[in-house]
Amino acid sequence: MEKVFFATSNEGKLAEMEPKFEERGLELVQVDVDVPEIDAMDVENVAEQKARDSLEASELEDELLIVEDTGFYVEAIGGFPGAEAAFFADTAGAEKLLDLMRGEENRKAYFKTAIAVIEDGEVKVFTGKMEGRVPEEKTGESHPHLPYNSYFIPEGEEESLAQDQNLKDGEFHRNRAVKKFLDWLEEEKEL
Repeated sequence: MEKVFFATSNEGKLAEMEPKFEERGLELVQVDVDVPEIDAMDVENVAEQKARDSLEASELEDELLIVEDTGFYVEAIGGFPGAEAAFFADTAGAEKLLDLMRGEENRKAYFKTAIAVIEDGEVKVFTGKMEGRVPEEKTGESHPHLPYNSYFIPEGEEESLAQDQNLKDGEFHRNRAVKKFLDWLEEEKEL
């Protein structure tokens, strides 16, 4: 089984992505490298720099190494927290989002995931997006590594990602980015 190395310390993301790789006959192997994340709102820029830094920090040379970054963008507050979502959740707490949204009629939000890989010195980025809205109150209990799932209801749904785990098995943001990456990999490597 061919291996793809994934630079992450987030067990939740690893657990979500592993089955998609296994379906394609690939083993997703976690590589725990500690690299600083650039301060940016755009997940593509963050993922690109994380790919470069992670490859340099790891001891991998010819192996395929990917990184993933997900942002949570809320329209009414200028796209905040964006790619800074994890930092915001760690410092202020994801629940603080509801305070920022209090009284706000525009509840539109989206998740955007970027997966980056370096091949022959060039970074390739694959993205996936999921539109939805921020509920008036917390709905369901999120996985500790995926704090915004209680604060996001996908478009056309009544329950949050935390309430209905089956929503994440379908075409949600991370799966869309993973699919694009795996399709490219199959074509590129003729797997």
